[in-house]
Amino acid sequence: MTEAPGEHPIVLATVVARYSHTAFGQRCIEANMGLLRPRCRCFEFTPDDSPAEMAEAILACNPGVVGLGAYIWNADTIRRLARLLKRLRPALWVVVGGPETWSGSAAADYAADYLVRGEGEAAFPTLCVKLLKNAPPQGRMITPPPCDLNTLALPHAASTDEDIAHRVLYVETSRGCLGRCAFCVSAREHKMRFFPLPPFFAAMTALLARGARRFKFVDRTFNARADRFHAVLEFFLERWQPGMELHLELHPELLSDAMVEMLARFPRNGLHLEVGVQSLTPATLDAVQRPQSPDRALTVLHTLRKSTGARVHADLIAGLPGEGLAAFAAGFDRLISTGIPEIQVGILKRLPGSPMDQTPPEGALFSTEPPYEVLQTKELSFFTLQRLKRFSRHFDRYFNCGAFPRAMELVFATKASAFEAFLLLSAETWEATGKSWGLSIETRAACLQRYLEAHTSQDAEDIARVIADDIARRPRGVSGADV
Repeated sequence: MTEAPGEHPIVLATVVARYSHTAFGQRCIEANMGLLRPRCRCFEFTPDDSPAEMAEAILACNPGVVGLGAYIWNADTIRRLARLLKRLRPALWVVVGGPETWSGSAAADYAADYLVRGEGEAAFPTLCVKLLKNAPPQGRMITPPPCDLNTLALPHAASTDEDIAHRVLYVETSRGCLGRCAFCVSAREHKMRFFPLPPFFAAMTALLARGARRFKFVDRTFNARADRFHAVLEFFLERWQPGMELHLELHPELLSDAMVEMLARFPRNGLHLEVGVQSLTPATLDAVQRPQSPDRALTVLHTLRKSTGARVHADLIAGLPGEGLAAFAAGFDRLISTGIPEIQVGILKRLPGSPMDQTPPEGALFSTEPPYEVLQTKELSFFTLQRLKRFSRHFDRYFNCGAFPRAMELVFATKASAFEAFLLLSAETWEATGKSWGLSIETRAACLQRYLEAHTSQDAEDIARVIADDIARRPRGVSGADV
């Protein structure tokens, strides 16, 4: 016999990528549940929790409605959890939202009663009212219009002391993107919307008073409007405290001299700037509808590195249409020449709901399982892309982690192309270890030693001394474990 919904008739649950991340989308929905909010219970599970353990915690609340957030990193787990919940409680209303709901087979895959495609702050509470009144709407797909950001409640007051002390605090001042990049889900919306700043500043003031110091802005293009760019950064500058850090995503085409001057006012390492480069091949940028000058992007990276104290991070995507190995290598080498300390080499993904999902590039094959990475393209074979995937993972663990700065300079100098040099180091690391994950700092040091002994004329003791000195001076937070 099915019991009536208990004290918490609505449960919101998702699986975060790791404990340090908060479930920002879920928290935004909870903040806008209105009269139903006191009767909501939220769970943020981690990959360490099994679907059975998740179901146990959820069903212990005896809910009438369960809302699950599905993302690229948790799609398989959420799918299993939804099926398990429906098997154990067939009468339970299961609603799935999040980017994964744009997959063509999502409704069947998730065994959900309803899918919410798009922003859920208004749509999910409305649906819950109908379900709890036993008046379910027709159809399983709900595609709401974009929310009016002037009417939304912000989620930040619900941040716990644990969140503030140990987890990433996500914040946003805008939604949407000016670009229409074929590989990005933001291309669905062709304009940007902006949150009113007074409520945002009030929420940030309260968080700062509670000791919050690290904020990650999820705005797709933080520098889309100069007036808001300066207003938000001025707000934080006036309240700056030791240990503060802001993570911002910038579009290089929109970065003005005045914006650079503002960024230069922040203390060293107070800003982490993510600059979307994606490709430095003009024909490829055109093919994915990304209006961007490669020369302008490189100039911006040079300027940010020389004129600010920010940590600068650039994104580069392998497998984009029209870009073969030689063109990708040339772009990588140009990016390395800027001297920025972190380059995130990603692999093209066919994200559900993106233009590329609707019209994939000619000759490209993608995995049907998350994270939907490209398997081969007209220009890159399956075997070449496998090498590039290992290149990406090894590059994080040798270069981006900052553990081997002088040894990396020696590696890049072994070939005319820094890309070719690191591709060879990656191949030799794979051959020696059979791993692209789980490499201890000692294992990486040994692989570097072997590579440099084989490809330079330097004395083995001198190489060992450079590597040992790098390890001794490695940045705080880089431990002997895999990073």
